[in-house]
Amino acid sequence: MKRSKRVIVCVLAAAAVAAGCGKKDTQETTVAETTAAATETETQAQVQKATVTLGGYMGLEIQEPDTTVTDEDVEEQIGYILSYNPEEIQVTDRPAQDGDVVNIDYVGMKDGEAFEGGTAEGYDLELGSDSFIDGFEDGLIGANVGEELSLELTFPENYGNTELAGQDVVFAVTVNEIKELKDAELTDEFVQKVSQTSKTVDEYRAEVKKTLEDNAKEDAEYQKQNDVIEQLLAFSTFEGLDAQVDSELELQMEEMEAALKQSGMTLVDYATMFGMDESGLKDMMRSDIESNIKVGLITEEIAKKESLEVDDEARMAIAATYGLDSPDELVATYGQDAVDQAARNVMVMEFLVENAKIVE
Repeated sequence: MKRSKRVIVCVLAAAAVAAGCGKKDTQETTVAETTAAATETETQAQVQKATVTLGGYMGLEIQEPDTTVTDEDVEEQIGYILSYNPEEIQVTDRPAQDGDVVNIDYVGMKDGEAFEGGTAEGYDLELGSDSFIDGFEDGLIGANVGEELSLELTFPENYGNTELAGQDVVFAVTVNEIKELKDAELTDEFVQKVSQTSKTVDEYRAEVKKTLEDNAKEDAEYQKQNDVIEQLLAFSTFEGLDAQVDSELELQMEEMEAALKQSGMTLVDYATMFGMDESGLKDMMRSDIESNIKVGLITEEIAKKESLEVDDEARMAIAATYGLDSPDELVATYGQDAVDQAARNVMVMEFLVENAKIVE
């Protein structure tokens, strides 16, 4: 039975969310943590689990996605690969310009002292990529190999690290190399650099086409599973959902704020990084939690009705998605319940697709 990798990844994350599972801490639990965990468990126990009344789930009509891969698709993908693997040419006869890659050493200082995370050696930076704060990359345009510069800059007010947000700093930068990026050409030599199996251009075109076809088939499985779940979400009714969603949202918000605090960030800082305010972030999280709980309730109910039991094969399929030889690491990270729920979700979705009516 083929298992869609993308669906497995999504439902494992969803299962962890729905189960209220974070990454397991291997360090010894403190008295305060034990007390907090007990309070959390007691609070969750007071919230009655939501229930679902299923609509019809056998024989759902779903479309068979088109998985055709054309020669144009192949050439487009190869062009994309060429653009992301440009040839680097050493520059010694001119200063750095926009689009060049400069190899640099730098030290960032605030009030005359180096700040954490502001130092690196041998760092490749593409000028114009906007990877650094405003003024850093522009300050390197016109610099020559071996030149040492002092860049007086200011971190943005909404910078993630509150200790640096809005602060004036100085970066001491040394330019080690300047490299010009040139579009790569599709040759046998290029193919042997980027492929582990192909040796010639013709072999590589066949390899790329095979990869695109495999991806298209995988995407088709994902789309069919997504289609049946969307229909079931529309056909099913839920009771007691709001209370469970509110409880899970409160728990996740507390966990997020605690983690952000350790990083010197606030919830407002985090929301701003994604272009939204605190209210928008909460609304997004609530929507995701609600969807995940609904999917979990639906698959759990169908698994009961159809006697679909999670077995080691299903757990191994989840582990294989992450390139693991066993699910033990996933269990340690997400917890056994979350891994089993992810496996159950996938088993149910595959069952629904197998019993669906495929239409052109």
